[in-house]
Amino acid sequence: MELWDQCLAAVRTELRGQGMAEVSTPVRVDAPAVEPYIDPIAAPPKYLATSPELAMKRLLCRGTRSIFQISHVFRRAEIGAQHSEEFHLVEWYRVGTTELDVVQADVERLVAGVFAAAGGTPPTKWMHVQFLNLLAQHTGLSLRGDESAPVLLETCQQRGVNQQLYLPGTTAMFADTTNAVSEQVATLYAWTELFSSFCDRDLDPWLAKLGPVGVHISGFPAVLAALSECSEVGGRHLAHRFESHVFGVELANGYRELRDPQVQANRFAVVNGLRRQLGQVSLPIDKPFISDLTSPGLPACAGVALGLDRLIMLAAGRGCLADICLDVAAVEPAQTASR
Repeated sequence: MELWDQCLAAVRTELRGQGMAEVSTPVRVDAPAVEPYIDPIAAPPKYLATSPELAMKRLLCRGTRSIFQISHVFRRAEIGAQHSEEFHLVEWYRVGTTELDVVQADVERLVAGVFAAAGGTPPTKWMHVQFLNLLAQHTGLSLRGDESAPVLLETCQQRGVNQQLYLPGTTAMFADTTNAVSEQVATLYAWTELFSSFCDRDLDPWLAKLGPVGVHISGFPAVLAALSECSEVGGRHLAHRFESHVFGVELANGYRELRDPQVQANRFAVVNGLRRQLGQVSLPIDKPFISDLTSPGLPACAGVALGLDRLIMLAAGRGCLADICLDVAAVEPAQTASR
């Protein structure tokens, strides 16, 4: 309890010190953000929020200054030593800046503050790396970031990269001539599969070997932009997003936030197409959110979502979320059941 009290205070001190206002949005929502591998938990006739992102952006559309929230979020079937169906996200948005290095600095200060509150030793340094550069170094795949699924498969073949290791589902998709998949869905499927395979096979082991450091990974392919803006940089089509890792553990995701309602609505529709391709149910689109992007409109901003439970776990020198959990029923099931 003391650990959580001190760490929560450290988060609030840091973000309030940056001039942000704290908000609290509903955890029961009509429609969650549509993502391919994140499944909401139903709370009929609504859903438990998988993140506070859409609700916070709707506040920003109405003129709030920079805001943050420490929110309970829920994601079905996320179970493991470092996963939980219910956890805390610290999410914040800086109005008036779109520079990712500004919110990356927020992440670094927040990590340092929570480590200090927990009595831990924070990362000795922070590294900045580019995702497509890492992909090329580890696999030999030099890519622009907007390649279609057939081009990805062809490039793997040309570079001697095993398609069955990195793109097994994509290979099977195009082998089945009766499988009618739109080009956008097939492209998102291929890049999502390549990303997951690369993380499991190459990126996660590489991060684990770096030791007590923090790593910001940016330069993601435009196809994996999610709710971030994209642009062409040096001949590559890139998403303005990043991931932050500490001691090999993913902690945060940040975006230069997408403000175009048509682009965002299309991305949600394509993700729902991918979900159907993967045998998952389609999710409702938050139409009021799309409407708010149109008018009054989202101001230029950058935002970050950070997993607080994982951060406290690392700051306390532990390797399992159960070690820092305040849910007595979860950590003492036998004793609780007998009372």
